[in-house]
Amino acid sequence: MDSATTYDALADVYDLMYPPASPDISDAVAFIADLAPEGGRVLELGVGNGRIAIPLAERGLAVHGIDGSEHMLEKLAARDPEGKVATTAADFTTGGTGEQFDVVFIALNTFFAPTTADAQVQCMQRMREQLAPGGRVVIEAFEPRAFHQQEGEKTSTRYLSPTSVMVDSTHVMRDRQLILVIHTVVDGGVPRPTQEVIRYAWPTEIDLMARLAGLRLVERHGGWRGEAFDANSHRHVSVYEAVEDPK
Repeated sequence: MDSATTYDALADVYDLMYPPASPDISDAVAFIADLAPEGGRVLELGVGNGRIAIPLAERGLAVHGIDGSEHMLEKLAARDPEGKVATTAADFTTGGTGEQFDVVFIALNTFFAPTTADAQVQCMQRMREQLAPGGRVVIEAFEPRAFHQQEGEKTSTRYLSPTSVMVDSTHVMRDRQLILVIHTVVDGGVPRPTQEVIRYAWPTEIDLMARLAGLRLVERHGGWRGEAFDANSHRHVSVYEAVEDPK
């Protein structure tokens, strides 16, 4: 199952998995908006149902989102009847907008959706190509230490609503840095499993991918509020700039 098919299947429960009114969304919106000039242009790769993109557009920014899931983009359109967020249906590792933006970002571990290192480098290259002079690339992703140490299958339960839960079964293939998650919605009907595969990467590995794409690290935080990133951090928000061509 490719990532577009996975997120098509998860689109109906995505807001229950990641509530759009959470403080983390507000923090992400504030962080990204602070990097953009007033009325600036912002591009989100893996825009999904617009949980971050729509609030950014409501701040007066010109926002464009790319996503490979048609169903997710339908959900975004339903939440954005005025069409404040422009969208492109495409694989963000190979497709683009043909335009440039002040901020190009990818959030909620979506950088790990491409399941090979080469595809992740391609993603970096697409971000660099669409970055305006003086712009910034932002990546939010988990720090993979805990997953990399996992032995065997791990099962967890996620509350969705008073009548439904999601059971997640996680398998880690350390030699390939892959995580297989089987999401199963249990709501009294026939259980609906959806398979998701992601490739995790270490922060320093992501920095090297950035260099290969013509980007360099500017700053790294432990969250959207600018927390310090250290050995105890569970995620990172990393900001990159373009490496200028030699004069």
